[in-house]
Amino acid sequence: MRKIRWLLWIFLLLAGWVVPAAVQAASAMTLVVNGKEVKPDVPPQIINKRTMVPIYFAGEAYGAKVEWDRQTGTVTIDNRAGKVIRMQPGKKTAYVNGKAMTLEVAPMIVKDRAFLPLRQIGEWLGATVGWDAASNTVIINNKKTIAVNGNPLTQAPVYQLPYGHFVKVNDVAKPLGYEVKTEAKKVILEQGAEKYTIGQASAAQSNGYRLIDGTFAVTPEFLSQVIGAKADWNEEKTACTLDKLQYITGISRTDDGISIESEGKMTYSHFTLSNPYRIVIDFNHARLKEGFDAFVTSAKVESVRYSQYSLSPDRVRVVVQLFEPHNYEIIASEGVTKVVLKEAKPTPPPTPAPQPDKPDAAKPFVIVLDPGHGGKDSGAIGTAGNPEKSLVLSIAKATEASLKQHKNFKVVMTRSGDTYPTLQERVQLANNLKADVFLSFHANSATSSANGTETYYRTPQSKEFASIVHKHLIEATEFYNRGLRTANFYVIKNTNMPSALVEVGFLTNAAENKKMLEPEFQKRVGEALAAAIIEYYNKHH
Repeated sequence: MRKIRWLLWIFLLLAGWVVPAAVQAASAMTLVVNGKEVKPDVPPQIINKRTMVPIYFAGEAYGAKVEWDRQTGTVTIDNRAGKVIRMQPGKKTAYVNGKAMTLEVAPMIVKDRAFLPLRQIGEWLGATVGWDAASNTVIINNKKTIAVNGNPLTQAPVYQLPYGHFVKVNDVAKPLGYEVKTEAKKVILEQGAEKYTIGQASAAQSNGYRLIDGTFAVTPEFLSQVIGAKADWNEEKTACTLDKLQYITGISRTDDGISIESEGKMTYSHFTLSNPYRIVIDFNHARLKEGFDAFVTSAKVESVRYSQYSLSPDRVRVVVQLFEPHNYEIIASEGVTKVVLKEAKPTPPPTPAPQPDKPDAAKPFVIVLDPGHGGKDSGAIGTAGNPEKSLVLSIAKATEASLKQHKNFKVVMTRSGDTYPTLQERVQLANNLKADVFLSFHANSATSSANGTETYYRTPQSKEFASIVHKHLIEATEFYNRGLRTANFYVIKNTNMPSALVEVGFLTNAAENKKMLEPEFQKRVGEALAAAIIEYYNKHH
């Protein structure tokens, strides 16, 4: 409190030492300090198109000691907390505890009162300053904080008026995922199916937006009523939290689709992708509940994947992959969102999967092993602080050592040390070598309870190879079987040969991570993947 008091004292004193040519009293201008109207004997002035504020009253308002030495023409401001500022009218150099600093505008004297620009004072005092055009009000207050869904907004000013604390709409709406538009003097917030309209507040009211510094601003309390959030202040009214967070607690199978369980009614947007056919649902203001896991399959649903797609804004993505395209409907209600699959869409007959060419017996069988990440890219981090890049390199080297014992194999690693080849470079290496198979090594991350082993492929020609790889991998890890899946991972989508990507286990699961750090485990998994490649080779030779 004292810091702000003496700072305000300074800007009020400093601003009035040189009488400028263009001075005009600001008509009916109000000065609000920490939410209370203050009436100095000399009102704020508009000087050369700048809002200037008298400093003298700051001593009383903020507890600073202000002295004027007429003989030397020096104003001294003591904040009573170890900071002393000295300055002179007409000079842009001031001294803070003896250290020189340059002012944007030299202090001015108007009617025997010192004045400084409002903005300069705020910067100097570490205060928040603003201008409410509708009420012709200068705002000065101690800095306050606001957090959205637990994330502090470090660059979001909070303005205190007698009828509420105001924040800029953009500052709080964007972390919640809303697009901010204006139309016919209305502010519109949109996100998926959500749409809210905010009108201008009445005079001296907080029932809408106000223009502060030319920007739309609202109180957290009013915004929370509009969008269905919750706003809370601490007891000292120095920190506010705005919360519109909901948790997804589970995914289960239904007779006609899937059900996504949640805390409250969810809002969402959705779209579809083809080859393979997927329904993609983005849940707004959502996080995954700790301990959440799901593994859903049915006659129509091949797999369901989910992730914390982003944290600012908070968004969970659920991807429902179907065996064939279906019409569908999404129904959201309190605590559950249902994806109802209806009749199948007609599809053209599938193109036969290309069969791998019978290799020339004299030609070596080229195998590209791809330990993921590396160098600047650590990948996921395990519960013991171990990086994914080191684990998968160790396993890949065990696979390499086992395969090199086969005289017909040529084994190439995309990296053999802590380097970072790009995804494009990995694919280019395999394609240029005209490799016969490509295998990418990875480890998973999610919530601490997520567990298991999974294998991915992308193209029809890769399914057989991926199936053999997954069979051997599951036997080696002895982890929960999360199944054989498809995905658009760059390295398995763009390689020309049968390709697979393995996720050995979850680094974020303490038990699995501990197991994966054991050298015997890494050797066993590496040799199992080598055995999978050998089995695939033998089937085609």
